[in-house]
Amino acid sequence: MTETARVLLTAAILSVVVLTAFVWRLSRPDRAPHQKLVDQLYLSQWAALLLAASGAVSIGLAVSAAAAPLAPLEVIAGLVTIGSSLLVLRREPREALGAAGALFLLHALFDWAHRPSLLVVAFIPPWWIVGSATYDVYLAALCLVARRKADTP
Repeated sequence: MTETARVLLTAAILSVVVLTAFVWRLSRPDRAPHQKLVDQLYLSQWAALLLAASGAVSIGLAVSAAAAPLAPLEVIAGLVTIGSSLLVLRREPREALGAAGALFLLHALFDWAHRPSLLVVAFIPPWWIVGSATYDVYLAALCLVARRKADTP
């Protein structure tokens, strides 16, 4: 495992732990409705930021191998991901979390399409494809869990 892979794995694990703890706290039944709404807003903003970062990574990978045949496709996918993160920021918190969950799932499908039988991109390491798709699916699940309406006593 390279040093870069270790750093990225550590960052992913730490972010998953922090976001999971935040969603667990958000989904507790004893939360006041106004506090839950504020927490959903914060989570949707973080989700938009992570979506934009995913798009930036795609662009960065493509720029590092600009001569590769599918590099322009990666740049376009990155720009679309960044643009879609702006849509998340412009929605109400519950809608934003639903949109972010759907967009993370779409990004996971795009990542998974980089497997050898589908969209072969030589400049993306195989470990990144699996890791990014897994991370996206987990973030989508967190967004969709946090989206649920408050439980009424």
